[in-house]
Amino acid sequence: MRYDEFRDQLEAALQRNSLHFHGLQRVETIELANTVRHWKVYTHGAAPPSTEPFHVSAEIGFAWSPFDAARSYAREEDLLTELIGRKKRLPRTERRWTRVDLWLHARLPYGSTTAMPEPQLFGAWTASILEKIHGAFAEVEEKEGRIVAVLGAHEDVDVLAHCQPDGVVSLKGLAISGFRIVHLPRVWDDPDRRKAEKDPHAELDRVARTFKATLDEWTKSVSELAAWIRYSPPVAGAKPVEPWFEDLREDDDNDGGPETIN
Repeated sequence: MRYDEFRDQLEAALQRNSLHFHGLQRVETIELANTVRHWKVYTHGAAPPSTEPFHVSAEIGFAWSPFDAARSYAREEDLLTELIGRKKRLPRTERRWTRVDLWLHARLPYGSTTAMPEPQLFGAWTASILEKIHGAFAEVEEKEGRIVAVLGAHEDVDVLAHCQPDGVVSLKGLAISGFRIVHLPRVWDDPDRRKAEKDPHAELDRVARTFKATLDEWTKSVSELAAWIRYSPPVAGAKPVEPWFEDLREDDDNDGGPETIN
């Protein structure tokens, strides 16, 4: 399987599972130093009003290295011969795989902040979302009681904060990321080995379903946190936020100056 084939199958799986792209535009880049190719899409859905004031979004992406490209164009036997020379018996190779990443975001409008939730509430909320995401992402492969491969994992919740000059820290947004491993078929000269290598169609569908379910759980959890922010009393001594722009009266519009948009 080559880069464009994997990309197209992954996009199709995401579409089948109602993970749509912003304007159906993908972002593809190539690193000039090492020719690693990167693919990323930004997913969106009809987030419920309950998530306000947060804006919920997600990114999905993967990287394709030069070695991935070589193994997708050359037969496995020929590639081994090029790497280690002709041998009576070629060594075994590991299955091909690539990592598909998911990033989940919940951000307040630009320039907006809110008070940090109380540790008891924030701790319970963080533990709840991590438990849900852990069940969807965490997967390892074991042999004889030892972990030999990590097939899925996730990070802890990241907090985007703003520190004011007086030292008060405010919340700007939240994020969490995880990944799933997808196995790819190797290119074999041996017909029996070619038959044994499965197309990743079903595995990509499973990854897409996992990402969709995780995004839905993230949206629900953000809604719960947003409700606390909307209805919690203001912090003692808090001052109302002043507008960035002064309101202009209608009779001030014809002053001969440039047009101002508020």
